[in-house]
Amino acid sequence: MKRDLPVAQLMPGDILLYRGRGRISDAIRLIDRSQVSHSALFIGRHGETGRAVGEAIREGLVRRELARSAGDAEWVESRRLKEPPASLDPVMEQAGHYLDRGERYAFEQVLLLAFLCLTRNLVDSPALGGLVRETLDAAAGFLLRLFDTGRQPMICSEFVFRCYGEALPGAIVLSVRTPRALRSGEKGPPAGGGIHPGSALFRLFERHGGAPSGDGDTPAAPLRAPVPAEAFAVEQRIEEYVRDLQRRTPKAARIDLASPELAPSFERFAASLHRVKHPPGTAAVPPAEALGGLVEAAADFVTPGDLQRSRSLAFCGKLKMKE
Repeated sequence: MKRDLPVAQLMPGDILLYRGRGRISDAIRLIDRSQVSHSALFIGRHGETGRAVGEAIREGLVRRELARSAGDAEWVESRRLKEPPASLDPVMEQAGHYLDRGERYAFEQVLLLAFLCLTRNLVDSPALGGLVRETLDAAAGFLLRLFDTGRQPMICSEFVFRCYGEALPGAIVLSVRTPRALRSGEKGPPAGGGIHPGSALFRLFERHGGAPSGDGDTPAAPLRAPVPAEAFAVEQRIEEYVRDLQRRTPKAARIDLASPELAPSFERFAASLHRVKHPPGTAAVPPAEALGGLVEAAADFVTPGDLQRSRSLAFCGKLKMKE
């Protein structure tokens, strides 16, 4: 049901979900089977007349004007806890803690898309392998740029979920989530959490016991591999994939991340994620160990679509930006 919400009726702590524009936003919604591709937290008044949000973007975790944040979106909706606590001050304090250290973090949509390619069930297409490969390479390049500047990745919806989860544990309930990720070498594939049964990462465990290559003692592929400098290569692959889907009957894809086509890109992505999450000087690790860290991150993976689907949150309306 469509409902307009005047900006003046927003409350600090409201969760804002954006339907973004552009091919990467389109791909995020397509793969996550969602209406939204970005999220932010409404902070409140900003200056004399403005209103601010806290969000993860390329420049870091930032406070910025709502109008600027929503400027490129088709629409933005607001959601609130169905059972609100007496005060959301703890959530806002946690948000302030992150935002005051916002230069330590950064986010690119291609990182969200990479996790979706690994953890969601995809529709098969001859163009799918190229999309997954280019996306993983672009995301690995982004992670390496973060490492070079001493920053950490923070997905937009992860920031929102952390603010609530760390201040009010259990306030936002998502789909069934495993209490911990299975590490490489344990029996059975990971299930629950952000890793969907049938996804590429799930099948990797199912078919290969979690090892992306035959040699479990060889360090992961070199991190300094050529990666796309811009999102253009990924956007081209998205366009090819979507165009192909329109011409064929949908069927589930069976992606093998250990295949010669995908294994190098997958290993680079896992190794780059491991590198950026560990102190400088940390030695390279075998693919199986890097994969363990990737699975832990994927099991706790939260998307804007997960927030939109949460039964803990009530739809308040789509923002009426012009009053």
